[in-house]
Amino acid sequence: MFSVSIFLVAVSMLSAVVLPKKEEFVVIKGNKITVAAGTSLGNINCAYSSSSQKDTLFLNRQIPQRERLRLAIPVKDFNCGNLLLDKDFANTLNVKEYPSIKIELVRLDKQNKDYKGALQLEVAGKTIVLDDVQFQTCAAKTTDLLKSNICLNFSEIGLETPKKLGGLFKVEDELRITVELQVNKQQPKAYAESIATYRSQ
Repeated sequence: MFSVSIFLVAVSMLSAVVLPKKEEFVVIKGNKITVAAGTSLGNINCAYSSSSQKDTLFLNRQIPQRERLRLAIPVKDFNCGNLLLDKDFANTLNVKEYPSIKIELVRLDKQNKDYKGALQLEVAGKTIVLDDVQFQTCAAKTTDLLKSNICLNFSEIGLETPKKLGGLFKVEDELRITVELQVNKQQPKAYAESIATYRSQ
């Protein structure tokens, strides 16, 4: 009887160690990054989209560095509407020395229908850690979007505010970065495998 009890305790302990727990997650199947600046004649928007990188993001806990979603966005590939603006935008972000904008998702927490995350943003060689970034869920035809708006100043990034873009526009100091993550329309509630998960102001 005693040996049977020991066996049952051992099985229970082994199950607790081996059996994976269920975790919530979202599947990212594309992204769009928009960088906008206000000017004397309205806003200028420079956008970059990609559907080539797909990732599974586990929710509600810190993600090990090796498993984080990382986006490296070539500055030269941003489309600002015309070649002159494209060139000025790239020069403003010092494209020769820092050819990419890098975004790293450190954590993503579910909050009812929306999400809160932590991002690490690298622009023009300046790394900025952003806590409590709000991601709003927006429905689309074939996908849902997790959308966040981040406001920075050129001075925060260590850049001088460009006097003009395209030789025509006086530019304001504020830089607005919009991150849109495309996720599967129907999300599974949990994932039966124990893998570790995933910061403007």
